[in-house]
Amino acid sequence: MLNKQVTKIIQNLEKKKFREKYNLFKIEGNKLVGELLRSGLPVHTIVASPEWIGRNRQSLARIRVIEADEREMKTISNFQSLPEAIALAEIPACHDAGEDFTQSLSLALNGIQDPGNLGTILRLADWFGVRNILCDRDCASAYNPKCVQASMGAIFRVRPFYVDLPATIARLRAAGVPIFGTFLDGENIYTSSLASAGIIVMGNEGKGISPEIEPLADRRLTIPCFAPGESSESLNVAVAAGIVLSEFKRRIF
Repeated sequence: MLNKQVTKIIQNLEKKKFREKYNLFKIEGNKLVGELLRSGLPVHTIVASPEWIGRNRQSLARIRVIEADEREMKTISNFQSLPEAIALAEIPACHDAGEDFTQSLSLALNGIQDPGNLGTILRLADWFGVRNILCDRDCASAYNPKCVQASMGAIFRVRPFYVDLPATIARLRAAGVPIFGTFLDGENIYTSSLASAGIIVMGNEGKGISPEIEPLADRRLTIPCFAPGESSESLNVAVAAGIVLSEFKRRIF
């Protein structure tokens, strides 16, 4: 039975301060909870229907499982169509280590505010084999329920590091890691020389890359507009991230 204390904790996980307090985040739905169970990430609690528990009993050894009916699930779910399972997982400790970023392609996110955009970027990173993402303190939380949902399971495979981004990029640059920035006035990405390893900086949805980080970019890249006349002022940051990652990865093959 789902008691009031557990209900309150799950409801509070919508807010960052409570995710930090309990070191937990929420995962909703059969697909994502299934991916969580396969990920190896420590699972704190699963709240689920009797039917779901019955089907997944073999995967639930040593996990706290609470049976809940539809009325109880309504009090803790964000979904219009109620999920059969909701899980609470421990937020993994990710510590920035320079060597993790020297031999591969990574993203740096400067002030990405929308958790949906962040989740989509995590999903794109997962698709293109990018395992590490540097986020500044102004970025949305990767463990916001909207971000977790938009990531479609990528949150279990891609590691977000929340760091002092200007200092971290400066340190990596000094260590010889190339820094690529995305700008409206940069070089055409399709005709520029790219690299198989380095940091790609994506800026805030409205303001772009901050003045503190802009001078640290060794290369300024842009996605050219192909419209013959007037067009949109810019691309959504998640769309832009997908195009940029695709072009970098295409060059490797």
